[in-house]
Amino acid sequence: MKSRKYNILIWLRSLVKRIMPDTPDSTSYEDIDTAIANWQDIYTGNPPWLKKCHYKTLNLSAGIASEFARLMMVEFESEITGSKRADYINKQYHNLTKILRTKLESACAVGGIAFKPYVQNGAIMVDCITQDRFIPISYTSQGITGAVFVSQEARSGKFYTRLEKQIYDGQKRTHTIESHFFVSNNRERLGTEISGDDYGGDIEPYIQFNDVDRPLFAFWRVPFANQISPDSPLGVSVFSRAVNLLEEVDLQWDRYLWEYKGGTLAVHASEALLRQRTVTTENGVSYNTKELPESRDRLFQTFSAGDPQDPMYKVFSPALRDEQYANGVDKIIRKIEFACSLAYGTISDPQNVDKTAEEIRSSKQRSYATVCDMQQSLQTALEDYIYALNEYTTACNLAPVGDYEVQFNWGDGVLEDSDKEQAIRLQEVNSGIITKENYLEWRYGVTEEQAKEMIPKSDVTDPFGGR
Repeated sequence: MKSRKYNILIWLRSLVKRIMPDTPDSTSYEDIDTAIANWQDIYTGNPPWLKKCHYKTLNLSAGIASEFARLMMVEFESEITGSKRADYINKQYHNLTKILRTKLESACAVGGIAFKPYVQNGAIMVDCITQDRFIPISYTSQGITGAVFVSQEARSGKFYTRLEKQIYDGQKRTHTIESHFFVSNNRERLGTEISGDDYGGDIEPYIQFNDVDRPLFAFWRVPFANQISPDSPLGVSVFSRAVNLLEEVDLQWDRYLWEYKGGTLAVHASEALLRQRTVTTENGVSYNTKELPESRDRLFQTFSAGDPQDPMYKVFSPALRDEQYANGVDKIIRKIEFACSLAYGTISDPQNVDKTAEEIRSSKQRSYATVCDMQQSLQTALEDYIYALNEYTTACNLAPVGDYEVQFNWGDGVLEDSDKEQAIRLQEVNSGIITKENYLEWRYGVTEEQAKEMIPKSDVTDPFGGR
């Protein structure tokens, strides 16, 4: 059964063909559309296997997406400087950066996100549109150059929908924005086309930017190979290679919980041991029943003793296999970590990682490399977005002409293997490549004079191996 999200994508494609017949023909990547809908359902705690695991999901997908977003942004800093124009663009830019981490989590879950600027009351705002809510209509090896975006809002019991086609022509160096507006009484229907004035928001139905060298929206995709639709310009979820494992861990978790439920202590007591009481219904019908000890209905269960030699009560107290089931859950989670390029112990229990030190280091390096790739591709997308901000600023005369420079600082506290780096530097000290003072400056962030004072006297054992 195809999900509602998938139906929305199909619905949007049909609208594009009907309402914008001159739109460049785009291939309907049905496989990736289905996958995007599936990833969205998994991320929101509604996976296809939810019934099979008795609605007991760990929802690890949300944790994986959140962790990648955190690792990317944990030390992120960025500023635009150089002129009064730069100061204005920097202010508008931070309308995005202050919400970027949360938006990246959703993007990691579904595979990608577009950053689309628009002008409102003299300021440039941003629409962050995950790839389950737009359709690419043209692209090159450098990325998406045209797309149709959909946005909808409710006002006074009615639903207002905007279809916005943005497309960049590299030969003409133009970027056009074409909008269509609709109103309906039903969220699921497009309704009647209306004018931009009736839609509100002072939106022009057609805008053209000239002399631009790239699209005026930015797109970031998860930098994994798209093994589902290799020809699609869209990205894949960070957990796309672990979907089957996510199902397995939910099923194993359900078994783990059932072990406790099925192994609950119980006393099977003969009815002869229980007090009899009379119950009268609302209709005045009375009947006799056996009364369980107060607040013990979960503990006691009754049975009829057939043979007088049978015991009057039996205690049900099986040995629990919770440790085995818990270990099974954790082993699957470690497989998920490997499939998603996360270091062992990121979402699994770090105390139970049965890997060698080299395997753990390798997993950390793999995770670091993945996050580095994500940061580099995100930086490219942010540079594209800043370029769009500058063009919007010029077109709407929002700030005086001026140059700008962009600084990015991603930090290295998360991405470096500190133990390995320290070992390398100590080896370089012992080999005479760098001085002891150099090492101490790096290790402790001190000045050269402070480093010299930290070095032990000659009659004290030198930690670097000498005297």
